[in-house]
Amino acid sequence: MKPKFTSVLLDSTQLDYDQNPLWERISSYQIDQAHVIIPFSRKLAQTEGWTRRFCLLAIEEYKKFVYLCCISKNGASPSIVVDKVWHMHLLYTTEYWKEFCPKILERELHHFPNVGGINDYHKHQDWYLETLKLYINIFRQNPPEVFWRIPKEIIP
Repeated sequence: MKPKFTSVLLDSTQLDYDQNPLWERISSYQIDQAHVIIPFSRKLAQTEGWTRRFCLLAIEEYKKFVYLCCISKNGASPSIVVDKVWHMHLLYTTEYWKEFCPKILERELHHFPNVGGINDYHKHQDWYLETLKLYINIFRQNPPEVFWRIPKEIIP
């Protein structure tokens, strides 16, 4: 079922993301822990074959995606790159479930992958398009194409 795009009903604290306490917590969140030998970003870069710079920028896009998930009634659907960051974060189970979700997001954020089939494919495509529209609405810019596949039909 295609969700209705209801993000225009967001309140001013959500639309003014840079003043929102949730965004402040997410944006200041340090996914790399100082006391570990191989920090998250290095592990992610090694696993995916990404440069350190690309990896750090992908993590910033992941943070934007997480914010969209939390403020949208329908949640959000990640790009392939963002999904890879999220998958790696989920592997750090203690950090993700005991620190990030309760202390940063102040809620649980579950991952619901595509289970296959044409209906699920279309559902996720619809959600992805709505996520891109929400991204443009909230962050007042187009999502960077290096991290997000941008269909022609949503660019103004």
